[in-house]
Amino acid sequence: MQPFSILSLVLLLVFTKGITQARSWQYRPQISIPYDSLRQVLEGIYDTDQGIREKMSSAQGDELGKIIFQMQKIDSANQVAIKSILYKYGWLPQNKVGEKAADAIFYVVQHADMELIRQYFPALKKLARQKEARTTHAAMMEDRLLMYEGKKQIYGTQATSRLRTDGRGAIWPVQNPSKVNQLRKEAGFDLTVEENAKRLDAIYDPNEKLPEVK
Repeated sequence: MQPFSILSLVLLLVFTKGITQARSWQYRPQISIPYDSLRQVLEGIYDTDQGIREKMSSAQGDELGKIIFQMQKIDSANQVAIKSILYKYGWLPQNKVGEKAADAIFYVVQHADMELIRQYFPALKKLARQKEARTTHAAMMEDRLLMYEGKKQIYGTQATSRLRTDGRGAIWPVQNPSKVNQLRKEAGFDLTVEENAKRLDAIYDPNEKLPEVK
C-alpha cells in the first residue's frame, strides 16, 4: 500500500463521523473503534516504515541518498496518519489490533521528533504495564526520549554518531552501567548492552560521558 493511499484511508476512518470540537488526545468520549479497518491500515504503515529501512541497510553512495530522501517522505506521511489515529482513538492495545499493527504505531512514533515522543510515551508506558504493548518498546522509547533531552539513558538501547569525531556509532551514555544488563533483562531484552552494541556495530564504553552542550 502506498503512503498516500494509507493516509487517505486513515483520514477517512478518522473524520467520517466528524470532530465536533477540539480536544486533547488524553480525553475522548466513548466511541466505536473500527479495529479491523485500523489493523489493515496500520499493517500497511508497518510495511512502508520497515521496508524502506531494509532497503537503506544495504544501499550505498547515490542510491543511499535517494533512499534516505524517500524514507523521509514515507515517515512524514506515516506520522500524519498515526497522529490522526492517536488523536481519535488513543494508543491502540495490542490485543485489539495485533502485534504487527501495534508495532507500526511504535515505530512511527519512535522515528518522529522529540515532541511527538514526549506526547505519546506515557500512553505506551501505561499499555506496557498492562501487557498491552511490548515492554521492550517502552524501554526503547524512554531511552530515546532521554537521549533527545540530553540525559543518560536507562537501558542502553540507543546509539549515535554524535559521540565520536570519526562518525562511528557509539552507545549513548547509560545511567547505571553496573545494573544496565539487569534492567535490560527485566524489560524483556535478550541481549546484554555489550551484545546489543555489537549488533549495532557501535562502541560501548560504560564510562561514556554526555557530550558538551554547545
